[in-house]
Amino acid sequence: MRIGTHDPRAAHTSELLAASGLRSDWSDRQRLPVSARASTDPMEWADRLFPDLSPAAARLLAARDRLVSPLGLREASPESFAVHARTDREVLLGSDDRHLDFRAAVRRNTDSVDVVTVVESHHLLGRLYLVPVRLVHGVLVRRMLRRAAAVLDPPSTDRDGATR
Repeated sequence: MRIGTHDPRAAHTSELLAASGLRSDWSDRQRLPVSARASTDPMEWADRLFPDLSPAAARLLAARDRLVSPLGLREASPESFAVHARTDREVLLGSDDRHLDFRAAVRRNTDSVDVVTVVESHHLLGRLYLVPVRLVHGVLVRRMLRRAAAVLDPPSTDRDGATR
């Protein structure tokens, strides 16, 4: 199972991202294969992915906030993942800040869920901010996808209660 990749063309794989007008200085696509039983509502996936962070992700965001606060950057909050647009297949979330703008598209495909992230940096601070982000982003989003799938794509059980 291939999950995740840095893909400079990722923005073009999303209608909502392409329409957002963001210039892609960095992009990433993480894909998780799912079963036919999985929720088909991209908003359900977005709701599970972002506000329901794992303890590890919450600690990373708290560390990020402590580091960037002296630089005048906003702390992470639920508004960081505000919904910008939505279709039946996709939800576009994100926010704009002094150093960069980002969007994350959560898309439910026939047999997978994609999270495509696009970042447009505004100046040197934004580009420097992206250095550590690039190191942890894929791992973090993959973990978030698996955590969401535990609820939205639960394993099936047969009549005897055995998990398949």
